[in-house]
Amino acid sequence: MKQIKFNLYLPSWNFRKTREHALLAEEMGFYSVSFGDHFYMAVTQGGSVGQKATTPNLECYTSLAAVAAITKRVKLLTAVTPIGFRNPAVLGKMTATLDHISEGRLIVGLGSGWQRSEYAAYNLPFPPNADRLRQLEDAIKLLKVMWTDPEPTYHGTDFAIDKAYNYPQPTQKPHPPIMIGGGGRKVIQLAGRYADILSLVPPNPDGTSDLHRSVTFTKKQFRERVDLFYESARAAGRDPSKLEVSTLSYMLMSRDKSQADQMLAASAADAGTDIETTRAALTYVSGTPTEVRDEIRSRCEELDLSYFSFYFSSREMLNTFASEVMPQFA
Repeated sequence: MKQIKFNLYLPSWNFRKTREHALLAEEMGFYSVSFGDHFYMAVTQGGSVGQKATTPNLECYTSLAAVAAITKRVKLLTAVTPIGFRNPAVLGKMTATLDHISEGRLIVGLGSGWQRSEYAAYNLPFPPNADRLRQLEDAIKLLKVMWTDPEPTYHGTDFAIDKAYNYPQPTQKPHPPIMIGGGGRKVIQLAGRYADILSLVPPNPDGTSDLHRSVTFTKKQFRERVDLFYESARAAGRDPSKLEVSTLSYMLMSRDKSQADQMLAASAADAGTDIETTRAALTYVSGTPTEVRDEIRSRCEELDLSYFSFYFSSREMLNTFASEVMPQFA
């Protein structure tokens, strides 16, 4: 059986809160902490959980470098970096440096990007989905060269380098683990070829933030994509048993069942759907600590999930999860 891992999604609007939660995650025994790689966000998820474009949003890599300096054990995850945000050769240098600062604790989360308005606002190209996926694959090949070759040289379909010296190289050998985030069939097939971890989220190829779509994405659809991930890995000569599947969920937990249901009802209203559809959605984990524990176990068994990333809306909820739920999976 795969080790069950828990990731804490760090708050990004204030570094004092970021630091506080990173230290808590290390103390509480979380496997990793993640930081969203967005210049700004314009997504609301469940009433009080979410951001608008003017909400402060710290930059991912500078924030994680600071977190690396104040922690010793917890792993650091970029969740996830759109390839179009940075030149991939420069990204190779940045990730090697961050792995070096953290003494080998970096997990490199990558994706093709989705929030079209962000690209337009920062004057970054946002090509069609097929082109972004091609660029993602080309960038991964380049990154591996940057991380491993003594004189990194690569000429691909979209990117090229010539002796792009990258010392110190990453501490982890041959290179940091790669997570690929997405939900479309083509990105999942790409993850099967290259990723150590698939972060499976509802497909969103049109660059919108359609919460209703994520809520109505069923477990059957999720499992089909997990199977596609493994099939693609086998076709590439890789061992699926060594790969992991993750997803990000919003935690709506309370010892008071009625309070948990109230939070869930608010999320359902925000998504424009009913409470039972929302209760079944992978976007959320809701209920009492016992119900949350049982739901996580169910997702492990039914969906082969082994790496759970959670966003907590309160310190009390985080404390309860760490003290009453996490020990059940030690």
